[in-house]
Amino acid sequence: MTETPMDGTPPRNGPDARDWFAPPAEQPSDITYSGPLPAPIPTAPPSIPIPGTLKPPTDLRVWPPLEPEGPEGEDRSTQPFPALRTNRQPPPGALAPAPPSAEPPAEPPRVPPAEVPAEVSAGVSAVEPTAPRRRTGLLVGGTVLSVVLAVGGPTVFGYQAYKYGRPDDIVHTVQPGQAGVWQHVSWRATVEKIKDPTGKPERSDRQWLKIVITRTALDAEGAIRHGAPAEVKFTDRAGRTWQVELVNDETPPDVKDNKIGTPYRLEMMGVVPPPVADEVEVALRPSTYRDVPDQSAEDFVKDAFTNPEKNDDVLRFRR
Repeated sequence: MTETPMDGTPPRNGPDARDWFAPPAEQPSDITYSGPLPAPIPTAPPSIPIPGTLKPPTDLRVWPPLEPEGPEGEDRSTQPFPALRTNRQPPPGALAPAPPSAEPPAEPPRVPPAEVPAEVSAGVSAVEPTAPRRRTGLLVGGTVLSVVLAVGGPTVFGYQAYKYGRPDDIVHTVQPGQAGVWQHVSWRATVEKIKDPTGKPERSDRQWLKIVITRTALDAEGAIRHGAPAEVKFTDRAGRTWQVELVNDETPPDVKDNKIGTPYRLEMMGVVPPPVADEVEVALRPSTYRDVPDQSAEDFVKDAFTNPEKNDDVLRFRR
């Protein structure tokens, strides 16, 4: 009975104790060939049989027509692009000098000076140098005008839009102790020095001032104009201004509570340099706001767009 390697273990108890996968004893252990390799046999490419017999091409040049044969070496290139630079010499005919002419070239006829009128010659000499100058002047003038329009046009438009939205103020001067009346409302303003309301030590470079403004409605139209002033500030004779802050406003918020002939106080405070504390004046810009009782939103918007009144009137109270 022959043993098989089913258990993975080759037989070791026979005369041949080699491994199961080893070659037999009569086969040499080294079977590598170390001699020269035979040269490859060249094989011809497969030939493709072509039936029939090939004929030479019979195409003839139709255009451009053939030129007569010239001397040997003449360049007959028909390329549409320039020929490349080479060592080729030009044809002999191109190097041959031109034969001398027996007769000199005819000169153009000369017109005697007497036949040209003096007025015409003077006019030509005067017009020729003037035309280029005139053309140059027109070009320069057009360029300058274009630059002026391109730069000045937007500037003028912007300035006009600014002046329309913020026209020049119309100043109404109010003498000391007097009341200024505007749009059915009477205004008064007084100024007095006060100490620093914050409780800090006094400083030599600033002076606190208090403004007391009273407003009085003169009629029903004045009663509905109970809005706060659009602007209040200090100003001096040199045109300098200082801002103020509203501290207290006794004006009733409801127009129905605003009584005709009753003064309502507005208190404000500001800081100015001590040298001008005795001469600064109050500039008050009344508001154009009208609070009409029981007015619909549609009528309010309509009045806002159709009201011709501008916010450019200022009351200046002298001291």
